Amino acid sequence: MSTVGVPLIRLEHIAKSYDLGEVTVHALRDISLTINEGEFVALMGPSGSGKSTLMNVLAFLDSPTQGSYQFSGTNIESFDEEYLADLRNTVIGFVFQQFHLLPRTTALDNVRLPMQYAGVKKAEQIERAQAAIEKVGLGSRMYHKPNELSGGQQQRVSIARALVNNPKVLFCDEPTGNLDSKTSVEVMNILSALHTEGKTIIMVTHEHDIAEFAQRTIHIKDGEII
Repeated sequence: MSTVGVPLIRLEHIAKSYDLGEVTVHALRDISLTINEGEFVALMGPSGSGKSTLMNVLAFLDSPTQGSYQFSGTNIESFDEEYLADLRNTVIGFVFQQFHLLPRTTALDNVRLPMQYAGVKKAEQIERAQAAIEKVGLGSRMYHKPNELSGGQQQRVSIARALVNNPKVLFCDEPTGNLDSKTSVEVMNILSALHTEGKTIIMVTHEHDIAEFAQRTIHIKDGEII
């Protein structure tokens, strides 16, 4: 989808507000932002700053109230919901603070899940899932269930699951939020290696030492870039 010389992501004057009865909450105010393919960007800000809302807009999970969002040079307003859902499964990978793994399912089957939605044949699902699990250093644990894995290992499984459809962008929402400092560094080293290979990574964090792994940090406060 990418076009030479065109930013992967361009936001112009994006705003997002929510009407809560008589009160209107302005979660994002006049956000303009460009992210190029291959960048590693950290979104930082205090709780309630709007950083998670911004990530949801960037990842096609929420639509802005006003402004324009171009992805690979195309305005996403021209995409219908079915196409956006397909993009979320093929162009984007998600890594969450809470891992979101199916508890009664092996690491291998958890990683296969996005390909099942994409209609990939089972033999290819298994081959690609095994390769993704090997990539995050968990080859010996692929038949273990989440409760048989440490928190760091579970996060590696979720990174493998995010990678399995070879997404253009990896969105990481507080990826180390549930991990101790040593395990956090191990997980961030995996993300750094993926960035070195050319993966675009957009990460929400409130931890300065984690943000330092990124190339560029965008600070958000009260819904605005500061």
